[in-house]
Amino acid sequence: MFTFKLLTPNGLYKTLEIDSVTLPTTDGQRTMLANHMATVMPIDIGVMYTKKNSEIENFVVSEGLFTFENNVATLLVSSVESESDIDFERAAKAKARAEERIESNNQQLYDMKRAELALKRSLTRLKLRK
Repeated sequence: MFTFKLLTPNGLYKTLEIDSVTLPTTDGQRTMLANHMATVMPIDIGVMYTKKNSEIENFVVSEGLFTFENNVATLLVSSVESESDIDFERAAKAKARAEERIESNNQQLYDMKRAELALKRSLTRLKLRK
């Protein structure tokens, strides 16, 4: 087991004692186990899950940074939501708005990038819908 701290700009979101964490990194999914060597990885928008005694807890995370050293993992992200906190109806509406903005194609590049990121976040949330 190891300690896992989830941090956002608003402060500490949660501290967990877990067996493993699987993270969406910029070059694919990575799983970290106890006693891993010191590591720093960039995190991408995606689904993260933790395991403790064969129980899985799902989260949606935004872009950020993950560090692991001396059996302490720290995740610094813009936002994190546990599966139980996600409002799937709201996520579906956000997806529709983002797709509409992208399809209108008359926005500035900055607005287009924001719409693409909003779409990616909403699609990630919707992956956890059962």
